[in-house]
Amino acid sequence: MILAVAAFGDRPSLVERDDVVTDAIATAPKATPFLLAGLVALGEFAVTAYIPAITIIADGLGVRTEIVQTTVSLGLVTGALAGLVVGAIADSMGRRQLLFPALGLYIVGSIFAAAAPSIAWLFIGRVFQAVGACAGIILSRAIARDLHSGSQLTRLLSAVTLVFSLAPAVAPLFGGLLAAWLGWRAIFAFAASYGCVVFAGMLLLPETKKTPAAPVNVKAVFATYKNILTSRSFVVPNLVAAALIASMFAFLVSVAPIFVKGLQLSPALVGCFPAVAVCGTILGASLARGTATRVQPATIVRVGSLIALASSVAMAWIPISAPYLLGTITFFCLGCGLALPVTVSMAMTDFGDRAGAASALLGAIQSIGGTIGASMVALIGGSVYRATPAAMIMGSVVALTLSLSLRVVVAASKYAREPA
Repeated sequence: MILAVAAFGDRPSLVERDDVVTDAIATAPKATPFLLAGLVALGEFAVTAYIPAITIIADGLGVRTEIVQTTVSLGLVTGALAGLVVGAIADSMGRRQLLFPALGLYIVGSIFAAAAPSIAWLFIGRVFQAVGACAGIILSRAIARDLHSGSQLTRLLSAVTLVFSLAPAVAPLFGGLLAAWLGWRAIFAFAASYGCVVFAGMLLLPETKKTPAAPVNVKAVFATYKNILTSRSFVVPNLVAAALIASMFAFLVSVAPIFVKGLQLSPALVGCFPAVAVCGTILGASLARGTATRVQPATIVRVGSLIALASSVAMAWIPISAPYLLGTITFFCLGCGLALPVTVSMAMTDFGDRAGAASALLGAIQSIGGTIGASMVALIGGSVYRATPAAMIMGSVVALTLSLSLRVVVAASKYAREPA
């Protein structure tokens, strides 16, 4: 849109600007789901790629495993806080103006982490990565909301989830193999390379924001956040998603202690396991996409949460072996793949004109959920084989309980939108 103004010289009217943006949306490439999935996957290549190598990184930097594990929580907290700023700026500046600097910061952070001579440098690199990754996630949802709404938004987000589901499979696989062959630093070097590829790909996507850029009004930003946070149609689906993500992160931070330290498996082999678990996410996202126009969203979320809870309970009783653990977490991922894209769609539907702010709050709440889940295993204490399923059960129970009220929340939201 800025390029169009510069080319014609004269400042266009609001109608003309709308025409330009509408045309940009109409000409969005068919690869849009892949491009948006690439943005969302930034976090995966910054986090899950190095999870199989946490114990190796700890040995390499001469620190305890628990300290390296805190870099996961640090990234989540940083992303949550930075996301609130990113969302506000995104609604004022437009998507592309913020996207490319954020991708640049992600690349720089990955290089910092790859070259880290001490744990302090790794922390700094993770902060930069987290800011860039959170911007990618927020802007991907905002762009999706710019382009679609309702069931079409659910279908697009489900398609994004479907493509993005490959990232949790590929990232740990690459991470485990790179750590075994080239050392743990190669994981972050790969993340930097991936950031460069995403940067080049996003050049294909036009500006999708429908309103002209405007200065950031801090008071208006706080008012917007307050308005969004007082909407039950936003908060309740978000809390369901945050609870499910908390359960997932309780398992993720336990991967290295369980499989590498406990079961004495190599990081390269453990890096292959997410490829199996992600099959559940892919199937869940496919089901969510296929049923989006035929089944009530609240029902889809409820079923997904129930599957997650059943899997978490099973985790506490199954034998401690790789095949049983993998099968159970795959079933858990099926529930998450079914529920998560629908909760995002439900939360974003009423906020098309504030998609950036809504996406930022969505990311912040979900990041807080992930941080709580990552911390719960240590807080529960005792054997990791018991603490992990206990934390997963807690998160899944919360998700299922909240999902029971979704239908009422949606009905109230529709009633509030209807003209008197």
